[in-house]
Amino acid sequence: MSLRERKKQQTRQALMDAAGRLFDEQGYEATTVDQIAAAAGVSPRTFFTYFRHKADVLHTHSEERVDVGVAAVLAGRPGENPAELLARAFDEMLAESWTLGLAPGLVGEAYELPIFSPRASLDRSNRRMERLAGALVSACGIERMTAFAMVGAAIGAVSGTAAVSMSEGRPDEETLALTSRACRQALAGFTP
Repeated sequence: MSLRERKKQQTRQALMDAAGRLFDEQGYEATTVDQIAAAAGVSPRTFFTYFRHKADVLHTHSEERVDVGVAAVLAGRPGENPAELLARAFDEMLAESWTLGLAPGLVGEAYELPIFSPRASLDRSNRRMERLAGALVSACGIERMTAFAMVGAAIGAVSGTAAVSMSEGRPDEETLALTSRACRQALAGFTP
């Protein structure tokens, strides 16, 4: 990686760190882009070089997490049924999220935002579902409608369980175990 690329990554990470800290300290709504930029030591214009909106900071690594899930689905084990394959992919995506430090840093008001209601968030969610369901169709040869139902069930189970677990202050390891179990329970009806 070139020096320029490393510098860009450092600036992006500084913005994400500053935003997470400010969201937790003063709440998402009260935090401005100017404050995030100042805390990261850059201009507001630089912020908009990396993110289109303040809310985009909350979704920074979502594509990378989906890449991990798609790769896990496409690398399915021989004889692995679609439900277990998708549950394992979600386990890997969640492990990646915690490795990146995404979930623990956004447990305050920012985590409680209705992130599926704004149009941009809905579009992001639909693109993630499309990629995961498409990988499941390719890997397992199941019907597209079934693949989307499976991915939707998994997302709902994981999101709901993680939200409750984190709001109760449970440790990361317990939250990961609970989301894994909830995902498998949601997908149990799809097991042949």
